[in-house]
Amino acid sequence: MPDKRNVDDLSLDELEALVEHRRRVERARQLAQTTDNRRFRPVTVIAEQRGARRGAVKSKPWRDRLLFAIEVIAVIGLLAIVAGSIANLQFLNSESAQLRAFTPTPTVGVQVLGSELPGSSFPPANSSGELPGGSNAPEPAPPALGVQPKIVSALTVPTPGPRSPSRLVIPEIKVDWPVVQGDSWEELKQGIGQRVGSANPGERGNLILSGHNDVYGEPFRDLEKIEIGKEIIVYAGAASFRYIVKAKRVVLPTDLSVLASSKDPIITLITCTPYRVDTHRLIVIGELVP
Repeated sequence: MPDKRNVDDLSLDELEALVEHRRRVERARQLAQTTDNRRFRPVTVIAEQRGARRGAVKSKPWRDRLLFAIEVIAVIGLLAIVAGSIANLQFLNSESAQLRAFTPTPTVGVQVLGSELPGSSFPPANSSGELPGGSNAPEPAPPALGVQPKIVSALTVPTPGPRSPSRLVIPEIKVDWPVVQGDSWEELKQGIGQRVGSANPGERGNLILSGHNDVYGEPFRDLEKIEIGKEIIVYAGAASFRYIVKAKRVVLPTDLSVLASSKDPIITLITCTPYRVDTHRLIVIGELVP
């Protein structure tokens, strides 16, 4: 039963015990209430809610697996595209090697005067107004467009003579390729092509040679690495002619000024650039060494 004695009748020890008891009761009361004076009530989780949470946790790995599978499929598709491109280039290069194994024979055909420099790896579909050197054979425009190739004149590809170039050697970039007459699509499959009407080795005028940089053996792949002052050797049968590189520049495909004749004996090498992009032409010009 409660102690009804007066405070004055309690001893010092009893008073301290009473104060301590009151403190414990007050702390217990404060802990039993929240900060906004509401009674603390523990949160209970219903069994259905607990099961839903487990389901959400389990569904996450399935989403991760689905995303991973999509990424794998995308990577496989990209690799297939790259492999197809490489296989196509290898096929073109092997076809070029087979063609070079045979002695080229003079061909007679119609030459279409173009508005672009030779050496391109990506010719437009319409062969009119286009010069050769593409990685895909030129195709005529669809009949529905009503576009007809404009044939300016019929030219015969000349038979190689004793003074015609037969071989091109550039020691610095390890080029050693046969030279054929003409720079059309079919002729550049066999090697480096001499532009019809350009000068022969050692003669006064402009000797123009074109070649691919990324298909059919890539004869001019490293042409951009040649430095000013290096030599270019052109053979006409057993005779050799040395040219020294004097200039290099990149031009648009429509810049035909490099095809102009010259009063001095020079050589002009043409190929497309950048490698496998082919939006411009790389021009290397050399002068004959007496």
